[in-house]
Amino acid sequence: MVKVSPSILAADFLKLQLELEKVRNADYLHIDVMDGHFVPNITFGIPLMEALNRTDTPPLDVHLMISEPSRYVDKFIDLGAKIVAVHIEAENHLHRLLENIKSRGVEAFVAINPHTPVNSLENILPFLDGVLVMTVNPGFTGQKFIPHIAEKVKQLDIIRKERDLKFRIAVDGGINLNNAPIVVEFGADILVMGAAIFRSAAPEEVVTKVKELKR
Repeated sequence: MVKVSPSILAADFLKLQLELEKVRNADYLHIDVMDGHFVPNITFGIPLMEALNRTDTPPLDVHLMISEPSRYVDKFIDLGAKIVAVHIEAENHLHRLLENIKSRGVEAFVAINPHTPVNSLENILPFLDGVLVMTVNPGFTGQKFIPHIAEKVKQLDIIRKERDLKFRIAVDGGINLNNAPIVVEFGADILVMGAAIFRSAAPEEVVTKVKELKR
């Protein structure tokens, strides 16, 4: 079954508690952490995680769009992250970082930007739990899906079948009800969706429809 991870970057922060109530049926809650250095925007971080710890949410799926993620990973895990995605473009000692994340009982994902080829993951695939394919350039919510980048999902699905690997494939960037069936058909297991959920008239229904998609 397809998993859905609503990105709270697209939520109304003046009504955050109410927004969270709308996505109780989601599998995860996606937290985009941006530092204004690795990506051209600054979002939220530790204070938001601390606040989310005081409420009932789906498991936290934390996407670190930051330089030197190894400096901060343990703190986000301490605050309840169940998935941590770090960018291959941001970390020099990726294998060591992934091993650290997994040693804490957390799923270790590696994110790749639109311009980063799938073959850059060749030597790290056996050591990770998932790949997060960015189908927009990271940094801002509400961007338009880049269709040809979705081919990376298909490539990764072929690789894991050929090599009998168990990593999951997540997709993030401009995903909506129109293109979700395409990336699921290509092999996506987790869909990160922001505006398509939080800015819809019926967020719960959007989540349900996506979870019902079949390959």
